[in-house]
Amino acid sequence: MIFRQLFEPVSSTYTYLLGSKETGKAILIDPVIATMDRDLAELQKLGLTLAYTVDTHVHADHITAAL
Repeated sequence: MIFRQLFEPVSSTYTYLLGSKETGKAILIDPVIATMDRDLAELQKLGLTLAYTVDTHVHADHITAAL
């Protein structure tokens, strides 16, 4: 299993990346639209394909990247 905790400093928001070495698939949990390019670059760096995004909750101070 691949795990990364990513931080967006303007809204103080954490995004979590979970990936499978076996399948090459990943999930982003609570992604922020302002850091979408960073998150996609991290997936590429790790050789993962984004399979799912999940929002566990919402905030008024940032927009989700789970489109």
